Amino acid sequence: MPYGVDKKLGGDSPSNDKWMENCVSKVMKGGVKDKGRAVAICKVTFEKHKGNQKDASLEVDKIVELIQTK
Repeated sequence: MPYGVDKKLGGDSPSNDKWMENCVSKVMKGGVKDKGRAVAICKVTFEKHKGNQKDASLEVDKIVELIQTK
């Protein structure tokens, strides 16, 4: 599924799509029921941490933890 990743960040490439799919799945398992909201969270996280996948994964973990504690 294309996620509309900014072309400056590589656009909708197979690797970016895979990262987004994993992120969206993780965020939704963490408690976000709206896929559009999960995609938005992941796009912001992706854009913030492009180039450092480890930090981006940690950021997603923090977001999921915050969602679960509310």
